[in-house]
Amino acid sequence: MIVSNATPLIAFARIDQLPLLQKVVGLLVIPVAVAREISVYQPVEQRSIALEKHGWIQIQSVQSEQQVQFLLPILDQGEAEVIASALELKAERVLMDELTGRKVAESLRLTVTGSVGILIRAKQLGYISKIQPYLQQMKQSGMYFSDRFIQTVLCYTNEI
Repeated sequence: MIVSNATPLIAFARIDQLPLLQKVVGLLVIPVAVAREISVYQPVEQRSIALEKHGWIQIQSVQSEQQVQFLLPILDQGEAEVIASALELKAERVLMDELTGRKVAESLRLTVTGSVGILIRAKQLGYISKIQPYLQQMKQSGMYFSDRFIQTVLCYTNEI
């Protein structure tokens, strides 16, 4: 089971690659706060995420509001609910791009990956042959990746 924050879903929606995300992750769980973030997301070029049309994305309420409140001083509502949900559900992985959220999740011994990690996995599984075009599309659609980070990823995946 993978619990996701909004940013990776939005990143894949912006490049019209939600089907690729689904192939890699299978079932995805999102907490209510993330579903709210996605519902107000203003899509680029009308690439919205209609959650009701994606049966592979399940919305679940967090059981421990106390856990969420504990995380809120350093995280936003969505990130806090993702981490609380992942702990409650004993999730295999957390899908999150934001650095602070990733560090908090890792400090709680959760396994974390982000949008780029999903692209790397897609390449490993043979769903895509190159990561570079997807990284460029994400960057052009407003996702931030430093040039140094992109070069590191491309080196890691033997694309440079």
